[in-house]
Amino acid sequence: MSSTSDNQLLKMLAVSIVDNPRSTIKDLAESVGISKATLHRYCGTREKLDLMLHNKVYETLGNLIQVAEMESEDYLAGLKKLTEAHYDNKEYLRYMYIIQVCEEEAFWQSYFKAIDTFFLKGQKAGIFNIEFGVSVLSEIYVSAICGLIDAERRGRVASNGIEAIFEKLFLFGALDASQK
Repeated sequence: MSSTSDNQLLKMLAVSIVDNPRSTIKDLAESVGISKATLHRYCGTREKLDLMLHNKVYETLGNLIQVAEMESEDYLAGLKKLTEAHYDNKEYLRYMYIIQVCEEEAFWQSYFKAIDTFFLKGQKAGIFNIEFGVSVLSEIYVSAICGLIDAERRGRVASNGIEAIFEKLFLFGALDASQK
């Protein structure tokens, strides 16, 4: 398989595991539309698949950190890239939050430090409201993204246009413009 199809298969398997955490290799193969033999050739055992997914989650969080740490003159464009990076990897984020993959505090500290630094730089550039501390902005941002990704999984929120809705809500709030 190519790396693109490997990534797609791994994303589908992550979603399947989130939906049914106790599924067997046979169950997982059926849920993603491949044979048990194909899945066995791909990952071997369920334990190895879990390890592959754990490694991909760590890689994904590392990539999110890199996006947050990118130098930017346009912090609104940077926020869009950061949001896209989260949504492009929503299957792994769902897996991470539902299966509780990353329990190591040091890794979470690196992630939140990068998000905090992004918002701090944006505040210094006059883009983000300084009325709120960077940790508040970071926590609201991450909580909102993860909440919407989970709400989409549960069918409460449609995936169509979710990134634009998130950005508008995060940047401008829920208050009707005529009320401001």
